[in-house]
Amino acid sequence: MNHHRPPSDDAARLPRLHHHALAARHVLVAPRRGARPEEADLVVPGAAPAAWCPFCAGNEDRTPPDVLRSPPHADRPWQARIVPNAFPFVEHHAAAAGPAAERPAHGVHDVVIESAAHERSILTLEPAAWRAVWELCRRRLADLAGREDLVWATVFKNSGPRAGASLEHLHSQLVALDFVPPAVAAELAAARAEPDAFGGLIAAARAEGRVVAEAAGVVALVPPAPRQPFETWLVPVAAEPFFHATTADRVAAVADLTRWFVDRLGRVAPAADFNWWLHQAPFRGPDAVREWHWHLEILPRLSQFAGFELGTGCHVTPVSAVDSARRLRAAEA
Repeated sequence: MNHHRPPSDDAARLPRLHHHALAARHVLVAPRRGARPEEADLVVPGAAPAAWCPFCAGNEDRTPPDVLRSPPHADRPWQARIVPNAFPFVEHHAAAAGPAAERPAHGVHDVVIESAAHERSILTLEPAAWRAVWELCRRRLADLAGREDLVWATVFKNSGPRAGASLEHLHSQLVALDFVPPAVAAELAAARAEPDAFGGLIAAARAEGRVVAEAAGVVALVPPAPRQPFETWLVPVAAEPFFHATTADRVAAVADLTRWFVDRLGRVAPAADFNWWLHQAPFRGPDAVREWHWHLEILPRLSQFAGFELGTGCHVTPVSAVDSARRLRAAEA
C-alpha cells in the first residue's frame, strides 16, 4: 500500500533550495514570489501614495509587524522599519539541513523600509536619517549573527525597475541563509590564496587612480574589472570580516559614501538604476576569515546582461575602470 501523501498546497508553496552540482549553482524556488505586487497593481489613480502604498506610514497593518524600527519607541513616529518579507524566498524550516540536491530553503528574509514618507531616492533623506537606516541594518545583522541555525547574511538594494525593484518606495532587503553562497565562497577562497588581498586591492586602486572617495577608514574605489561602467566598491582599510561588528563611524561612512555615489551616478548617468549588496564573512569560520574585509558592491544597471555574460560569467563594458573613476570624481555639482 502506498502511504505517501502529496504535499499540501501550503507546503508545496514553501521555498526550496535546489543545488546543481555540475553548474555549481544554487537556485531558490519560491512559488509565492510570483504573487508579489508590482507598483501598477497598487496605485489608485488620483490618490496620494499614502492611500495605497504598503510601506507608507499609516499603513503598518499592510505589512507583517516590524522586528526593528528607528526610533525604537512604539509610541513615536518611525523613520525606518525592518519587517519580515511577505513574499520570502527563504523562511524558517525546523528540519532544514544541507546543502543537498534539494531541501527546504531555510533562513530569514526581511524588508528594510527606509522612509516613513513615500520617497524614491536616498538623496531626499536627511543624512542623519540615512545613517540611522544603516545602523538599523547593522543591528539586525548582529541579532541574526547570534543564531546557530544561520551561517551568513547580507543587505541588498534593488533601485529602479531595471535593477529588479517592484515598488518605488525606498527600501532594501536583508537576507540570512544557512549556507555560504557561491560568490562569497569564491571571494573567501581567493583572499586566502593571496596574502593581504584587500590591502593589495586598495593599494592598486590608489596607484592607478581608481579611488573615488574616502570617509572614516572606508574607501570607495572602482574595482579593476568592473562589470558595468562606474561599478564601485566600499571597502574598509582595516581588516574587518563582519559589517555587524564595525564601528559607528564606519556605519556612518557607508551611509555617506552611498549618498555620494548615488549623487555622482545621477550626474554621469542620469536616471540610472542600480543594485548594491553587502559581502561579509560567514558568522562562524576559520581563523583566515579574520583577515577578510566586508565590502559593499554597487553595480549600476546601464546595460542588460546578455547571452555572453550569462553563458560565460565574463562581462563586457565600454568604459574602463580608470575612466569610470575619473568621471565619477569629476562629476561636480
